[in-house]
Amino acid sequence: MRRDSRFMVFLYAGMALVPLFLFLYLVAVIAYAPAEGLMLGLAAAWMIIFGTFGSVEIYKHGRLPAEQMPLIPGQTMAKDLESERGKRPKGAEQVTVKIKRFNPDTKKFDEESYDVYEDRLATVLDTLLKIKSQHDNTLSMRYSCRMGICGSCGMVANGKPVLACETNLLSELDENKSITVEPMQGHPLLKDLVTDFDSFFEKHESVEPHLYRNDKAEQYSAEKAYRQTRKQVNEFLPYSYCIMCGLCMDACPVVNSNTEFVGPQALSQVYRYYKDSRDQGSKRRLLDADNLHGAWGCEFSGSCSKACPKGVDPASAIQLLKASIMADFGEQL
Repeated sequence: MRRDSRFMVFLYAGMALVPLFLFLYLVAVIAYAPAEGLMLGLAAAWMIIFGTFGSVEIYKHGRLPAEQMPLIPGQTMAKDLESERGKRPKGAEQVTVKIKRFNPDTKKFDEESYDVYEDRLATVLDTLLKIKSQHDNTLSMRYSCRMGICGSCGMVANGKPVLACETNLLSELDENKSITVEPMQGHPLLKDLVTDFDSFFEKHESVEPHLYRNDKAEQYSAEKAYRQTRKQVNEFLPYSYCIMCGLCMDACPVVNSNTEFVGPQALSQVYRYYKDSRDQGSKRRLLDADNLHGAWGCEFSGSCSKACPKGVDPASAIQLLKASIMADFGEQL
């Protein structure tokens, strides 16, 4: 058994006996008063023994286990992890992870390489967290749920925008068993793999992604449910799975060349609410999207749909939105 494991067993065992002595003491006081002094003596003796041996064990233990030791900023690894660096876990492969990090002094991206061992189940996010823990704790990335729901860990792996938590590491390796990770290019850079999403959320909010109702009071005091048929739900449901990860924006060539373009994410949400039978602002939505920075700014490269991790298919939503605008224009004529 490891020394730190023995220490934890001893500590918890000693703590568990404290309430036991208190319970016995109360029993002695209630049932047999003369035993009160005896129990107090036993409790005191145990406290002395536990305190003495506990102090000795803590002294022997010396410090935190290696995996809990904080790293010094700017250094690569704690000394206790150096011995683990060259070990190869069973069933793991050695891979090289190259991370592009912006250097504010040179105004250029530096590529830093890390050799790690990973098995077939490891994701890109797992590996990055291992690098941060064991190699360089100054590495910055954004992540939260680790299960493809929050959309926080968007980045570029081998030139493709991906969610790091959903991307298997070994499946993305090139012929040299290496992978290159870098921040998304369609969003302003904050640090390392972290990008700024302020503009993204502003564009999302600009299309007012919520239901329009003519009677605003009805939203707060509706007398009945907004019932829909299965066919009506299927009209907009495929476009409701967006988790706002921003990968479609990063993959879109128009977004990367025209900052005024509202982007595939926002436009797919325009169509999502336009097709919702509960919405009463259809004309208004088409009018707002009918411009060169809206639906007509899309050049239909389809890269946004290919990058989407949830299969939302914003490219098709934008083309259907264009068709709806043209149909509405024809009705006016």
